[in-house]
Amino acid sequence: MDLNKKIEQIIIDKGISPSYFADTVGIQRSSISHILSGRNKPSLDIIQRILKVFPDIDRDWLLFDSDVPQQNAPQINRQNTANQRVISQNSFEQTSRESNRNYQPEPNVVQTPVNVTPRRKIERPVVPTQQPLPSGKQIERIVIFYTDGTFMESKPN
Repeated sequence: MDLNKKIEQIIIDKGISPSYFADTVGIQRSSISHILSGRNKPSLDIIQRILKVFPDIDRDWLLFDSDVPQQNAPQINRQNTANQRVISQNSFEQTSRESNRNYQPEPNVVQTPVNVTPRRKIERPVVPTQQPLPSGKQIERIVIFYTDGTFMESKPN
């Protein structure tokens, strides 16, 4: 049985709709639709999410064609035992006092100011350059476009 059929089998066994399955697993409904129709194969992320949301599904069956689709979920014993250690507020206060005792502030460091000479702006005179026009060519007009969408046209005399 391929992976797409196994996901379809999980949906049937759980008695839920594909859209509810997608919402529960945390994937897009279209992804489940494409997987069930055979258009796409499920990604590793989708498989991991399915196993995380449904821990009773045997991962060997889902990934490697093991015989049993569901495993018995282990029962967690939630009884308090005498071996459990209770942490009290006093232990935090004692640790805080010990760490304060070992704390030594850094000595005051005086930074000496560094003399920085201000940069002088070097001004160069603007020299207009006049390039000779190639032989036989003359300027017909000059058009200046402004940022507000207007323009000015100038023609030489």
